Amino acid sequence: MNHLKNFAALMLVALFIAACSLDGYKKTDSGLEYKFYTQNDGEKPNAGDFITVDMYYGTDDTILFDSKNIPNGLTFPLDSSYFEGDLFEGIMMMSIGDSASFRMSADSFFLVIARAPNLPPFVEPGSALTFEVKLNSFQTKEEKDLEDALALEEMRLDAETAYAEYLTANNITTKPLESGLIFIEEKNGRGPHPKTDDMVSVNLTVSLIDGTKIFSSEDRGEAFEYKYGENFDTKGLEEGVGMLRKGAKAKLIVPQQIAYGAEARGQMIPPFSAIVYDVELVSMRSKDAYDKERKEMQEQQQAIEDQRKNSEKAKRDIYLRENNITVEPTATGLYYIETEKGTGPLAMPGNTVYVHYTGKLLDGTVFDSSVERGEPFSFRLGVGAVIKGWDEAIAMMNKGGKATLIIPSEIAYGTRDSGSIPPYSTLVFDVELVDIEEAK
Repeated sequence: MNHLKNFAALMLVALFIAACSLDGYKKTDSGLEYKFYTQNDGEKPNAGDFITVDMYYGTDDTILFDSKNIPNGLTFPLDSSYFEGDLFEGIMMMSIGDSASFRMSADSFFLVIARAPNLPPFVEPGSALTFEVKLNSFQTKEEKDLEDALALEEMRLDAETAYAEYLTANNITTKPLESGLIFIEEKNGRGPHPKTDDMVSVNLTVSLIDGTKIFSSEDRGEAFEYKYGENFDTKGLEEGVGMLRKGAKAKLIVPQQIAYGAEARGQMIPPFSAIVYDVELVSMRSKDAYDKERKEMQEQQQAIEDQRKNSEKAKRDIYLRENNITVEPTATGLYYIETEKGTGPLAMPGNTVYVHYTGKLLDGTVFDSSVERGEPFSFRLGVGAVIKGWDEAIAMMNKGGKATLIIPSEIAYGTRDSGSIPPYSTLVFDVELVDIEEAK
């Protein structure tokens, strides 16, 4: 069977190449070019039906898409025609088993049907796309909905069977709670149970009943903290955690109806999956205690930030004094010291500028230099491509000019640690505006 399917795919490719190189197309009144290789006298699909096709399409010399790697073919709802002479008009001319070729404007396909903002760079304006289509089957929306519902019900029954087999194979005889949760306490804890809005910290491993591990807090080396009562995962987990005390461990076997139900979660959790949680309640604290601790941490962090800011200003003041710098800063805090007046035009926002520079910390440590690399740095001025201090300073320069810039962290890298540039670092740049390229 696979050999036959591969042969059919090869035949479609051969037909595609032949269609692109030979003529023989007919044209509908709406302008759609078409050519049938196989044509049966049968029922044809209508707009709204779900169709399954094998399909290739592309330009004269390049296949842009093919469905050969899609199991059981490409299935999608057949839209009404977007315009006269489009692909969907052609598919509505086909019966099951038909193979045909359709040609239409590439511009219309990408800009109208695919709703792309622009033509892809590999497609020439005014060129044509050729579609090679074999119609395998079609069904109405009602038939498709019924088929999907039956498939979903079959999945549910299979999942229930697998769940029962799991309980038997693992000799689980604990009686489920009213919700269906199976709660197996493995270690007793002490103290009260969690209350709504308490912050609980848990070690948590999440698995499917076939043993597939979905998540484990132990893999990341720290407990997982969340607000109890917000149902951040499943109802079964929430119920189970609420039965624990600090230090307790338990296995929670959560049937699908209090897990994710008919919903799939990504590729790892199919519909109707039962979930197994191995959980330990490491600690818990009230919302008031959590908020108080968080506020204290924020205040401590703010105190550290304020200290760093004050330290930066003190270091900058010393640097200015020791280097006899008396120019006034701009409103943003930039110190602009022109060392050589340029004779060329003034750099304007939108220009591409070419700048040689050497960047230093206040202690003289050089962290970067285009001079050492032997090539000026280029960027578009005034669009945020560089730090704010540079955008401001270079806009004050004429071509050929040189300057020293003293840039406080607020208009440099701020609180970021950029490796060779620590947080809250005032930077010193010696710059030369080598060239200006006007915006086109």
